[in-house]
Amino acid sequence: MDVHHTFKKMSPTEPIKTTSTAALEKLTKYNQGELNAMWVFSLDGENQVASLHLKGPQFDFFGEASTEDMYGSIEKAVQKVEKQLKKHKEMLKDHIHRR
Repeated sequence: MDVHHTFKKMSPTEPIKTTSTAALEKLTKYNQGELNAMWVFSLDGENQVASLHLKGPQFDFFGEASTEDMYGSIEKAVQKVEKQLKKHKEMLKDHIHRR
């Protein structure tokens, strides 16, 4: 998995990088192929925004969350992308096994 981090209007910190990379481990169970993840962290007033753009061989998903806590934003963004991956996997499974 190839992971990139971008910070806008804030200084880059190592704990945010490690937490966001560790949160992506939940998504590897849905796809064993090559994944590219692009994180963008920014400040929007009092809210902290985490955006995740996940690209794979046959999909392109995006999740964004805004909360008062960056770690909460990371979890919510991963949950949004995980929901999209589950739906995509079910759609592929139903398509293959439909008769």
